[in-house]
Amino acid sequence: MKGLTRILWLLYQCFACYTLLIYTLILLVPFGGWLAGFMMMSFPIVVFIHLVSVPVWFVVERKKAILPLIMVGAACFFLPRTYAFNSTAENVTAAEGAKEFSVMNYNVHVFQRNSGAWKSEVKREIRKMKSWIIDSQADVICMPEYFNDDELKGVLDTRNYFSANGYQYNALHSQKKQGKRKGYWGLAVFSKYPIVAVRDTVFEEQNGMIQTDIKVGEDTVRVLALHLYSMTLQLGALVAQKEMDGIKREGRITFGKMKNGFTRRAAEYEIVQSWVDQSPYPLIVCGDFNEVPYGYVYGKLRKHLRNSFEEKGRGFGFTYNQIPYFIRIDHQFYDDSRLSLHAFRTFSKVPYSDHNPIMGTYTVK
Repeated sequence: MKGLTRILWLLYQCFACYTLLIYTLILLVPFGGWLAGFMMMSFPIVVFIHLVSVPVWFVVERKKAILPLIMVGAACFFLPRTYAFNSTAENVTAAEGAKEFSVMNYNVHVFQRNSGAWKSEVKREIRKMKSWIIDSQADVICMPEYFNDDELKGVLDTRNYFSANGYQYNALHSQKKQGKRKGYWGLAVFSKYPIVAVRDTVFEEQNGMIQTDIKVGEDTVRVLALHLYSMTLQLGALVAQKEMDGIKREGRITFGKMKNGFTRRAAEYEIVQSWVDQSPYPLIVCGDFNEVPYGYVYGKLRKHLRNSFEEKGRGFGFTYNQIPYFIRIDHQFYDDSRLSLHAFRTFSKVPYSDHNPIMGTYTVK
């Protein structure tokens, strides 16, 4: 029995060393790449194993429980990225003449959580979704996976719908993904305030960035809307497998997509950061990052900008409402030297897309 305990303790010590490496990667984000991506993403699982290890080692040999306690204690350093304890919005004094404005990002999934826009029930859902977006009263809306069909003068004629309901200004990718109909699929920014300048780049298909300079009162604010590389994981297919062959096949597919995603987003970040560095205006970076708060892009941006959820959010703030559910991949970052954040909210009970919308309210300092 003592021999087995010795072996298990040695294995646990190796695991503790692996944990310290993960903590270092998340904290310093020295490099990207798929291996670092997988390691950083394993953070919640690693912490859970240490939590379980505390009572186990306490029973086996009380003194040995100190190490897992230290590992869990060190993990608390990353708690702000995981859970926000803010109960109410603090009173923030706005600069004289500064206008309060809100920015919402919402991956709308082509306005169809369930495909089939010709079906009456799906049409009803699309109308409800568009109506909810208008009722949110956000001043600026960043919509990854936005869709508009110019030939369908009905539920998917979204550009005219938003324009008629207060969003007179919009920016789309100049390199449109064109289908048989005259339409658009990709990232979009709609604003109640004038958009005075636009710059954009396409990474792949619907993924890319749109930089909009928006005139809010006497100030100009730069909103950098982005949609980083999508891995299009079919985790439902993996979970549904009953046979080992099916699990292996779906596991290999999932692993390959995730590996590719980590590599692509690390390359996309270099462009994002160069645009962030060039901004002469108060800056907000928002959108679908397809990356959890322990990832490379999140960690890099966090060194230059504040994360709105961490500052004013509540709870876990999960933004993906499909399997695996418990992840936050939609984010807002802002320049706190020139912007004040008044409030931030995750709309966790909005059912119209596979993502939950998030919204921050700001003023220029």
